[in-house]
Amino acid sequence: ALTAAGAIGFEDGLRVVRQRGRFMQEACDATRGGMAAILGLGEDLTREVCARAGVALANLNCPGQIVISGEAGKIANAIEMAKAKGAKRAVPMPVAGAYHSPLMAGAGPKLAAELAGVKISSPAIPVISNVTARPHGAAAGIPSRLVEQVTSPVRWEESMRYLLAQGFTRFIELGPGTALSGFLKRIDRGAQTLNVADAASLADTAAALET
Repeated sequence: ALTAAGAIGFEDGLRVVRQRGRFMQEACDATRGGMAAILGLGEDLTREVCARAGVALANLNCPGQIVISGEAGKIANAIEMAKAKGAKRAVPMPVAGAYHSPLMAGAGPKLAAELAGVKISSPAIPVISNVTARPHGAAAGIPSRLVEQVTSPVRWEESMRYLLAQGFTRFIELGPGTALSGFLKRIDRGAQTLNVADAASLADTAAALET
């Protein structure tokens, strides 16, 4: 997103994304972490579960859909606690580690060092930070937000509510699947969602944008 907004060069963007993935995989290999989706339990109760189990909120996706992250054994305990609290479902996710949790801390300094060699400009168009659920500010603050993102929860619902409050009503999901569109519909049923996953859906989206 920052590359598309002109804040980071294309080649630098590719390299940083690749290295970020490598650093996070190394953090996964050094820890035994996991994640779980908690469905039908409010944020406050889910935070209580996390505090008691010693795990972290990882993704605040939409009403009734929150992902937690942490040590594998503690995630198993958190699943049982969430069910006891009234969660409709609490299921482990097939992931390599505990993303967006303190277990990813080992990746942070490596990513910071990688970003230190990258020229970063202020975005030409607003880019919402997963960490703050608000647009990135001046270029000087972007590297620290990108490092924080590795261990901080993704505030997706709050980000979407911010955009909705700014008057945005049409959203395009890029990539395979429509999970994010589904989250948005649970946040605001009135929002229009479009998807670009292949040539056919690109043509359909382009046609929809012309109307």
